[in-house]
Amino acid sequence: MKRLKAWLHQLIRNRKLRSGAFSVLLTAGVILVLLLAGVLADSLEKRFALQVDFSFNGATTQGEITNAVLAQLEKNVHIYNVNTAATENATLTALLARYDAASPLITYSREDTVKNPVLLSQFADALGENQVGVDCLIIHCPQTDRARVLTQDDYYVRTYDETTGYITVGSFSYEKSITEAILYVTQDTLPTLQILTGHGEMNAEQAVSLENILSSANYLLKRVNVAAGETLDPDSLLMILCPQYDLSDQELTALEAFAQAGGDFFILSSYSDPTTTQNYHALLRSYGIEVLPGLVIAKAEDTASYLSDSPIYLLPSMQPIDATLPLIANGQYQLVLCGARAFQSSAILPPGVALSPVLMTGQAYVRDYFDGVVSSDQQPTDLEGRFPVALWADKIYDNGNQSHLFILGETTPFLDYWMIDNTDSVPFLLQMIRALQGQDPVNLDILPKNAVREGLRLGSLTPAVIVSIMLPLLVILGAALVLFPRKNL
Repeated sequence: MKRLKAWLHQLIRNRKLRSGAFSVLLTAGVILVLLLAGVLADSLEKRFALQVDFSFNGATTQGEITNAVLAQLEKNVHIYNVNTAATENATLTALLARYDAASPLITYSREDTVKNPVLLSQFADALGENQVGVDCLIIHCPQTDRARVLTQDDYYVRTYDETTGYITVGSFSYEKSITEAILYVTQDTLPTLQILTGHGEMNAEQAVSLENILSSANYLLKRVNVAAGETLDPDSLLMILCPQYDLSDQELTALEAFAQAGGDFFILSSYSDPTTTQNYHALLRSYGIEVLPGLVIAKAEDTASYLSDSPIYLLPSMQPIDATLPLIANGQYQLVLCGARAFQSSAILPPGVALSPVLMTGQAYVRDYFDGVVSSDQQPTDLEGRFPVALWADKIYDNGNQSHLFILGETTPFLDYWMIDNTDSVPFLLQMIRALQGQDPVNLDILPKNAVREGLRLGSLTPAVIVSIMLPLLVILGAALVLFPRKNL
């Protein structure tokens, strides 16, 4: 025992050993400090999104409008980033981290449907089974129990490349879509749009693009089946989307009562819709509207009235009425109608009705295929002239209530992605709804981010880029000035 104590005492007094032990402890301490600093820095970066966005388009950085929305947020919102490891979008994930850091009420998580298959069924009732799938975002507010699903179609802005003839993704609208979805799920009340069902109208799958536009503008959509005993709310607009079967007498009475109570109509029609729906057409005639059977085709010589070499792709002119003046003032009047139906005013307008054209064709004719001639060439019996393809009607009842009706003889402006991305169909839709509903839609002025980097031009060089290029050149020049006089030393 004495020998062991002596040996330990001698070992401790050994200078080399003490120096080596100190070095080891110092190294271990430095490593520990660096590890703790790394953990702290990583925690702070995740909490406050301190990572700098060096991308050319700032795709992972939110702007002032989003920051203002998040600053006023009063309800919790959780964002489920639903994907698999193979489909995860790094840009979207980085942007979600900044949303999380910008507000304590925003949280997000990445969900792998392989590991958590129950998640999709959890929101199927609220969102519809057709909407929930792999590779999407689900924005959910627990307090309102309202949810919104976003897919690539919601934040990819497509453009038509005339040189290649293909539709390409020109920009991304991640921030706009996410911020508007946050507003949608957190608002206490939402303006409601009723959609009539029970007559073969467009269903949710067929009208998905239209419904996405309206949902993105924070309208709550509600399908109503009057034939099944469901009642209409005159404070909410009623949408009728291309009915294929007629209204019953009881339904027509219910719709007339809805109008007399001040209810408004938004109607989409198509040239292929049946002309034998008597009660439905009676509803239109009560607003002074007659349907012209057949397809509107522009006359070949009026080249400014149709697109390219396709006379069925009409370029209608927007008429200046109260509902369209904001669009005309903003230059948002470019629309394309493919396969349009025309209308005309009744010979004698019903009492209290005022009718105004919204969209007019150029010189055209209505090809009435019901005459048995298959050709699209004009036939002697076809009507020709300039036709309204969209109408606005105001009707005042004896009780003092006023009802409005808007009808468009086309559907593709709100269903076709090319038209949605390359024409003013979305502003047109939202303005018509706003004029009927009397409430402004949510359409945040957040610009999309370019998907393709523009070619480098001298005028586009930022000061930071110029400094990063010039600094190494200045160092090389300075070294040359110092070393050149000493080259013979």
